[in-house]
Amino acid sequence: MTTSWHSIEVMGGVTRRLLVAEPTGTPSMVLLSLHGSRSSPEGQRRLSRMESLTVRGAVVAFPQGGLPLGSGWEWDLSGDQAFLEAAVDYLRERFRPSSALLGVSGMSGGARMASRYASTARHEVAVLGAVAGLRSPAPVPLPHPVRVVAFHGTSDRINPLSGSGTARWNESVLDAAMAWARANDVPAEPRQEQVTGALTRFSFGPDEGPGAVTLWVARGAGHTWPGSRLSLGLRLFLGRTSHDVDATAEIWRAVQQA
Repeated sequence: MTTSWHSIEVMGGVTRRLLVAEPTGTPSMVLLSLHGSRSSPEGQRRLSRMESLTVRGAVVAFPQGGLPLGSGWEWDLSGDQAFLEAAVDYLRERFRPSSALLGVSGMSGGARMASRYASTARHEVAVLGAVAGLRSPAPVPLPHPVRVVAFHGTSDRINPLSGSGTARWNESVLDAAMAWARANDVPAEPRQEQVTGALTRFSFGPDEGPGAVTLWVARGAGHTWPGSRLSLGLRLFLGRTSHDVDATAEIWRAVQQA
């Protein structure tokens, strides 16, 4: 596996960057992993551990958001759409995956961007993985169903599970999952399963299939990526991480079902 920086030119002659983890041999799919606000491609690579999926045939890209914020970057929901489109075109041309399968995932602000991209992209997105940031699809008809896997903690203070009434966070995560179910034309009333004492799974539609929507809710977990490891300082700021479910493994499972 090789991980390196790539630069591409987008509309208006602007140069943008993405960190790319390349598989050995011909990849079977392209997977984007979008960092959260104030974070970076390197931070998302460490947090998500998605570069490990290259051994399973994915070319994994960690694009860099377009707006500087603090020591990192954030996403412009409308302005960065063209960059992600160009990134997918570039990855498909350079690595020539054996299928057109595309997945997009993200953390926090990256999950917001991923939710927008998955519902408006000219590319067909097969899987959306949203950690601590699922938002409803854009209010346009979906040309095809999108398999959705989302994760959220009940003690997330940055993006509260029930919403906060702000412009960026104006709906609950469950409402967002229901909106995706309706857009995918599957029942918007979830089946609820208590997987462990602290983990609940809400399922919309069939357990497998392109239109299924799954929301994992971890009691007591904060603004974190399930299954990851954080430093003590980040744990104190962001809250507890759930290890009852591994977000990276579940997103990959959804890719295999797509």
